[in-house]
Amino acid sequence: MNNHTLAAMALIAASSAIANADNLPADSTDFLDHGVVLPEVEAIGNANNRSNSTSLDAGMVQLDTEQLFNLPTMTGEPDIIRAFALQPGVSEGVEGFSGLYVRGGTNDQNLILLNGVPLYQISHLGGLFSSFNVEVVDNATFYKSSFPAMYGGRLSSVVDITTRKPDFNEYHGAATLGLTAGMLHLTGPIVKGRTAFDVSVRRSWFDVLSAPALAIINATKKDDGEKTIARYAFTDINARIDHRIDSRNTLHVDFYWGNDLLKFGSKDFDPDDEDNNFEQDVDKLRWGNTLVAASWNHTYNDRLKSTITAAFTRYKSTYDKESIDQTPDEREESNRTDRNRIDDISLFARWQYSRSNYDLRYGAFYTHHCFLPSSVEYTVDKPGASISSAYTDYYIRANEAGAYADFAWEPTAWLGIDAGLRVATYGIYDKWHTSVEPRFLARFTLMPGLSFKANYSRMSQLVQQVSDSYANLPTDNWMPVGKGEDLLTSDQVGGGLYYDTPDNTYSLSVEGYYKWLDGVAEVNEDYSYSLDKMQNIEYGRGNAYGGEITLSRNVGRLTGSASYGLMWANRKIPGINGGRWYPAKFDNRHKVNITLNYKVNDRIELNASWTFATGNRMTVPVGLYQTMQDADLPVAIAPHPNEGMYQGLGNNYYTQRNNVRLPAYHRLDISASFTRQHGNGRKGVWRVGLYNAYCHMNPMTVRRREWYYGSNATRPWDMYYETFSIFPIIPNVSYTYYF
Repeated sequence: MNNHTLAAMALIAASSAIANADNLPADSTDFLDHGVVLPEVEAIGNANNRSNSTSLDAGMVQLDTEQLFNLPTMTGEPDIIRAFALQPGVSEGVEGFSGLYVRGGTNDQNLILLNGVPLYQISHLGGLFSSFNVEVVDNATFYKSSFPAMYGGRLSSVVDITTRKPDFNEYHGAATLGLTAGMLHLTGPIVKGRTAFDVSVRRSWFDVLSAPALAIINATKKDDGEKTIARYAFTDINARIDHRIDSRNTLHVDFYWGNDLLKFGSKDFDPDDEDNNFEQDVDKLRWGNTLVAASWNHTYNDRLKSTITAAFTRYKSTYDKESIDQTPDEREESNRTDRNRIDDISLFARWQYSRSNYDLRYGAFYTHHCFLPSSVEYTVDKPGASISSAYTDYYIRANEAGAYADFAWEPTAWLGIDAGLRVATYGIYDKWHTSVEPRFLARFTLMPGLSFKANYSRMSQLVQQVSDSYANLPTDNWMPVGKGEDLLTSDQVGGGLYYDTPDNTYSLSVEGYYKWLDGVAEVNEDYSYSLDKMQNIEYGRGNAYGGEITLSRNVGRLTGSASYGLMWANRKIPGINGGRWYPAKFDNRHKVNITLNYKVNDRIELNASWTFATGNRMTVPVGLYQTMQDADLPVAIAPHPNEGMYQGLGNNYYTQRNNVRLPAYHRLDISASFTRQHGNGRKGVWRVGLYNAYCHMNPMTVRRREWYYGSNATRPWDMYYETFSIFPIIPNVSYTYYF
């Protein structure tokens, strides 16, 4: 039940207790001077804390910290991105990787905001962990359909994350120890009642826990002259300082820093002379975000308030590939370093004016972007020669500015309107682009608890992240649109029916949508080998359409939801697939999500989540042409491999891009939390869970296997495919102490 309902129940309970308090002194005029025992009021559950049918939005979900903790996860760490991936119309991407592919969009088309400031790469370890520590999160709001005019710069969705305000009066915090990471959170006053801080630090244990196992493995392989090199660690820091100038003005400063290091490789050596005779290959990846922002909040009166924010953000990733070939006589080293970086300097000004039946929100924004799409340095050191080269080490600067206004109005009980306009200008390559983006939603109340909503939104986007893989990897480069290309744009229309039971226990929504995409980017076959990542990218069109149905139980010991999405997502890009339409790689036709939360009592809470989705798509050759090697030409002309497994046999024949669908994906996650109160506001919480509880090995991809039987065989070579899976059942456990 919502806060107003709780307040009303508390007042009723207090009034009842006072009316029946026979022990009050007859001459008492102030019952607050005497102890009054109020009857216990129990309020259980509310998944949404809002009315599905009366709200002026569509496709919006808001989750608070408690709800995020109640969702089972792979590593036991609450993950905001995974939570929203459970919504209908949203594809999760590749098994084990946090991704949002919303209504036919790509992962780079999601606007991720931390206290109103956009961030770029938002996952640790390619997506196994979210970059956001949920302990410091107040709430997270997700939009996929009707977008308020204040949001822009991405095509498909908005994730707006707000952190908690510090405690101005008392010191308290939390410490978590889990199988994969640890966390410390502290908040309290600097000057009581006036200035306060909130800070948290989180770090993974992978490098610490894996070191002994890796040492044992390498010890057993030493006699064979083999060594495995591996290390992974992430760290993130959230900090916030709030200062109350007076009753109308507050300042707060936000800081976020996240950093990942992934190192893997191998070493082959002479067991009798490891230092002077070896070959070593090591890959290192580093990536992360930095955010510094300052905001001034001013309240003019009970109806008008404003927020002005200045921010600097930096995203950077580095990929190093090192090779060493050491012999007793000489040493050869080679190194290739790929860098990608974005620096943003931003200014946002937002106002909100509220009356009883309408809200007016308006503002302006400016961002200066500095892109380093790709910087490649290559060095080779060997006896008698040293080579050093640099490629595509250049910066692209762009400016983004504009203004917006949004008017939400309920003129009658049966009609609600939210109309907005966002105008944005983008300056890049000595050219300016203007995007006029209307937003509109209308709600018609058909009967109490039942409404129809229709909406339209236009969005534009300057930045993009291109990928030649099926996972959301940190090495996927962020860059602006190509020179001579227009902005990425989308137009989306939607509508549906929304119903709430009179007591808001159950809610039901049925939505349909159609989205047009223009300027979407895909890489061609030469992208992987390009030094300049701005090259070998093709631009074209896309569309997405479908329907979604969601049934939720919002109140009671048992809460949860069941949803189904029917989705199509297609692309048409000149230069790819012969210019014909083809399905997007995350064209997951059917998707089912069921989430359940059962509160046994104040100490025990049980959670379960089941997901089913039609498999992702891949581009797989359906046949091979014979090459010179396969035509039994003399070995001197076309050397042939020995009998056995062989890669790259023949010339591939493809029918179209994304021509094969992987097997269906399904998974059950379960978790439980056990709380013990220690007094004085302290408590301990054990959280245990199972990811993929019935151990269904969901395919991540397929790989080709080729076999050569020899030139004398009736059929010299053969080919087959097999699925590749890596995530079995995964247990997790953590303990959090709140003090």
